[in-house]
Amino acid sequence: MKWKNFFVGFFLILGIIATYIIIKEYGIRNIIGFYSHFNGWLLIAYFCTIMILYAILTWRWDIILRSRGHKVNFFKLYIYRIIGQGINFFTPGPRVGGEPTQAALLDRHGIEFTEGLSTIMIDKIIETSTSGILFIIGALLVSVRYAIPRSSGVYMTIGAVVFLSIIALFYYRMLTERHFFLHIFKFFKIENTKNKAILALEKKIEEIELIMMQFYKHDKKTFIFSIAISLLSWCAMFTEYKIATTLLGLNLGFVELFFIITFIGIAILFPIPMAVGVLEAGQVSAFNIINVPGGAGVALAFLVRMKDFFWAIVGLILLATFGFNVKTTIKHKYKSKKSA
Repeated sequence: MKWKNFFVGFFLILGIIATYIIIKEYGIRNIIGFYSHFNGWLLIAYFCTIMILYAILTWRWDIILRSRGHKVNFFKLYIYRIIGQGINFFTPGPRVGGEPTQAALLDRHGIEFTEGLSTIMIDKIIETSTSGILFIIGALLVSVRYAIPRSSGVYMTIGAVVFLSIIALFYYRMLTERHFFLHIFKFFKIENTKNKAILALEKKIEEIELIMMQFYKHDKKTFIFSIAISLLSWCAMFTEYKIATTLLGLNLGFVELFFIITFIGIAILFPIPMAVGVLEAGQVSAFNIINVPGGAGVALAFLVRMKDFFWAIVGLILLATFGFNVKTTIKHKYKSKKSA
């Protein structure tokens, strides 16, 4: 645990230093200047779009739960989704960690923790696989229109091949009723340990994957519908970033927005809380490639961070309102992430 905290702190410091260098490079006045285009009505539309996006994502989770025979009030699911997002914001890495809390909240509706967590895992994997494929498409569209550095192109190609291979293998094993995560667990012979916590984790992984196999094998209509909802959520996300860039006085096209969203998705994969520094650097790179001033990229990164921070605070307030201790929950989240 001490080593983990050390690395999180180390990467956070690096992120802060990177952010400072970027701000110094582009100038704080230049960056703030992009906010002079702010329009009150557009800002309201921006937040309304985000709320609609959360509603669409909640809808996908809802139909997965219903396919498992569980009916939970949609408004409560919506709140649980925001709580999960709030915790995830403070998680180093690919925005996971709030899921155990969401599963614990489902327990209030008579849904056993493992069952609830499995529906969240299904939802998360559908979101990740759909977003990943769209990211790749976006990168290809940009590479056709703009000159991407050769090294970046190579890294993106390798990443795309690896990602698609993992996704294809995962769904193949699920549809043929064979374990994926448990297979990885056994490949590294982790089960040979006598540690009770690890043995309990192995059993949980097996239980969750069995539920996931049932879903992918016997609920194909729900699975396809979930993918369709994911595409709808991307329409909402495009609208969100179209409004966000317009707020900064930018008029970007479809391909450019695709590329910007792609870089934001990549940034949150890094092991730094709130993607500090990485988000800013990623946006500077993306904006330079599409021939837009890098300062605008930094301004957008700050806007995205302020938006995420706002919803994170809302999520933590809701978490406390529902009777959870925020500090304890976040600690539990890190333990869960470490186990995973």
